[in-house]
Amino acid sequence: MASVLDEVTAMATVRHGRLFIRHRRQFDELVRRLDERWELEVSVRRLVANRSQQANRYWWGVCVQLVSDHTGYTPEEVHELAKQMFIPKKLAVAKGNGEIVGEFVMGGSTRSMNTAEFSAFVERFKQWAATELDVYIPDANEPL
Repeated sequence: MASVLDEVTAMATVRHGRLFIRHRRQFDELVRRLDERWELEVSVRRLVANRSQQANRYWWGVCVQLVSDHTGYTPEEVHELAKQMFIPKKLAVAKGNGEIVGEFVMGGSTRSMNTAEFSAFVERFKQWAATELDVYIPDANEPL
């Protein structure tokens, strides 16, 4: 018996107003595995570039490391602090009747940020480090 999938994703381009799916044969084979009784949602969205490995190395090796060295906190603690400060995620815990029993703020995720979002996050962190800690963080193209 063929396995049933929950989701099928494909890369595609538009040419002359028509959608062209890459690796069409594999896509069609995966679609055949979907349960025919399901109602499906089809969405087309533009892909945006995620941050590069170079940007990630700059974040951890320069930005986070300089603040870690200055404060004595671990790089992981500095990263979590930056997420809490600049991309806070608010959570409310409620009972089954809807009564809120606790509200919390935790750091959001940098993992799904595109290049522009991650650059803005890094710039806010650098400004904070300079203003609040007197820690200068050089730009990625500056020598240390």
